[in-house]
Amino acid sequence: MEFLADPKFWTFVAFVLFVGLTFKKLLAFVTKALDERSALIRRELDEARRLREEAEAVLAQYKQKQAEYLQEAEAMFARAQADAAAITAQAEKDLQVALDERMKNAVEKIAQEERNAIEAVRAYVVDIALAAARASIEEQFVGGQEKMVAMAIADIERKIH
Repeated sequence: MEFLADPKFWTFVAFVLFVGLTFKKLLAFVTKALDERSALIRRELDEARRLREEAEAVLAQYKQKQAEYLQEAEAMFARAQADAAAITAQAEKDLQVALDERMKNAVEKIAQEERNAIEAVRAYVVDIALAAARASIEEQFVGGQEKMVAMAIADIERKIH
């Protein structure tokens, strides 16, 4: 029984009693801390799951809106192409009308210029013929009849022009 006198033995016994007595409280403390930590983690996981579900719902809404906007954009593009085709056709039609009108005006102007040129040539030929006739008549009738010849020539010129 010498071991009862040994301070190491009593230190060991005190340690075992201390551990035995504090083990229950320590175990309760550790268990409580672990349970609280577990509950906190569970709440955080639930919150994360809820946030994930909300994010997926929002993502689904945006994907649906994106699809709707894409359809709307395609419809707008198709309308724009149809409008562009209609405008192009109308512009081609208007251009053809304008070209036809200009061609008609050009042909009319050319015809008018041709008539004017023919008229000018006729007038020039008449003037030459009258000058030749005047010269010929003046050669044949020299003297007092000049006044009468001049009046006759003026009358011929008035009738020709």
